[in-house]
Amino acid sequence: MDLLPVFRATIEEWRMLFPGDKVVVGVSGGPDSVALLDLLYRLREDKELSLYVAHLHHGLRAEADEEAAMVSELARRYGLPFFLDRVDVKKHAQQNKLSIETAARELRYRFLLEVAGEVGANRIALGHQADDQAETVLLHLLRGTGLSGLRGIPPVRGPFIRPLLRVRRAEIEAYCQWRGLSPCLDLSNWSLEYTRNRIRHQLLPLLAREFNPSIVEVLCRLAEIAREEDEFLEKEAGKAYRELRREAEEGLGLALEPLKTLPLALARRVVRLAYRELVGEELPFEHVEAVRQWLYRPTGKELSLPKNVKVVREYDSLVFLPPQAKPSSVPFYAYPLRVPGITYLPEVGLLLEARLITPQELGDPRKLPSTEALLDWEVLVPPLRVRRRLPGDRFHPFGYPVPVKLKSFLINQKIPRYRRDRLPLVEDAEGIVWVGGVRISARVAVRPETRVGLHLRLYPFSVQENSTGGR
Repeated sequence: MDLLPVFRATIEEWRMLFPGDKVVVGVSGGPDSVALLDLLYRLREDKELSLYVAHLHHGLRAEADEEAAMVSELARRYGLPFFLDRVDVKKHAQQNKLSIETAARELRYRFLLEVAGEVGANRIALGHQADDQAETVLLHLLRGTGLSGLRGIPPVRGPFIRPLLRVRRAEIEAYCQWRGLSPCLDLSNWSLEYTRNRIRHQLLPLLAREFNPSIVEVLCRLAEIAREEDEFLEKEAGKAYRELRREAEEGLGLALEPLKTLPLALARRVVRLAYRELVGEELPFEHVEAVRQWLYRPTGKELSLPKNVKVVREYDSLVFLPPQAKPSSVPFYAYPLRVPGITYLPEVGLLLEARLITPQELGDPRKLPSTEALLDWEVLVPPLRVRRRLPGDRFHPFGYPVPVKLKSFLINQKIPRYRRDRLPLVEDAEGIVWVGGVRISARVAVRPETRVGLHLRLYPFSVQENSTGGR
C-alpha cells in the first residue's frame, strides 16, 4: 500500500516542510524510520528538499553494528549524506543518574541537533507513528497526567517533525514490503521488561480485543482533542499570568485576590507559568496543589518547592523566590551561530533557529513575538555566535540614541536578576545584536532597503517533552 498521499497530507496540514528545507532524518534502521526516509526521498524533488541521514550507534545490543551498516548502505543507495556517531549510553546513564532509556533518548536528540547544526538543517524528521502515539497517551494516563500529557507526541515541536503520526504500524510494515525495503528488527521491542512494551504487547491488544477494536484510533483522536484544548487553555493562562504578574524585590509575585478568583484550570496553569519563568522547568501537580492551598495561609509563612524555590505570602501578593544562587549558576557558554540551522543551548534549555529570508516574508518585524527577531543580514559582521552575558557587556538597544551597559538596560526593562543569565545573547564581530526575548540592536534593524533578513527564533527544548517510543 502506498502511504505517500496521507504522508503528504500530514505534512501540508501541519506545515512541516517548505521548498528548500534541509532535513536531517533520524534513521534507526527499524520499519518506521526506514519508511520515513523512503517517503521523504520520494518527496524530495517536489519539495526541493535536501536530506541528510543520521544514525546513532548506542552500543547496547549485539545487532547495533549490523544496523549501522544497514543504514549506511541505505543512505548510499539513495545517494544521501550519512552521519554516524557512537556513544556509551551506560556510561552516560551512570554519570548523570539516568535510566538507560532516558540516557539513550538524551544522547539521540543531542546527536540529531549536532548534525542539524553541522549541515545547516532547519528540520529534523522522526519516525513516530500512530501506535507510538496511542502507547504514549496510555503511558501518561497510567502514570497520572493532565491535558498536557494526553496530548501525547507533538506532530511539530520546534525543528522536530513527525509526518507518520497518522499511520498505523501495520501499514508501515506493509509499505516496507510493498517498496521492497528490508528494515532491521529490534528484538528489544519485544522485551516485557519495559513498561512501554507491556503496553504495546499486552494492554493495547487486551483493550482492542475486549473493549474497542479501534482503541488506537480513539487514543490518537483523544491526543488531537487534548492538544487543541490544551493550547487554548495555555493562551488564556498566559493572558491571566501577564495581568496578575508583579515584580518583587527578589523574585516574582502574583496578585493574590485575582488569583483566588480564577477558574481552577487557569489558576493551576498560572502557578506553573510562574515557576517555569523562575527555573525553566515544569512544576509537578502535587506542588501546584500545595501552592494553591498556600493562597489561604497567613502572611509570612514559607513553602518550599523543587529546585530550592520558595513561596511566601506578602500582603496582597503570592511571591515566588528564586534559588539563592550566584549569578554564575548558569555556566558560561558560547556557540557559533548556525546560519541557516539550529543551535542547541543546553545550559538554558533552548534551541535557536536561524534562517535567511526576505523581510517581506515576515511582514512588520515589530509584530513578532519576543521569542523572534529579524535582523539586517547584510549589516552583520561575521563571525556570529550566541553566548551568556558577561560583566561589562554593552549594548545599543533599538530605540536608544546611544549604547548602554547591558546590566543597566536589563534593569531598566525590569528583567529580574534570576532571568538575566538565562537570556541568550547573539553577537557579531562588532557586538551584541539581539538580547534573546528582549530587544535587537539598533545597528542591525531592518530598513526599507534591506534585501536579506536573518530570522531568529527561540524554542524551549526538553528531552522529556520529546520522549516517545518509536523504532
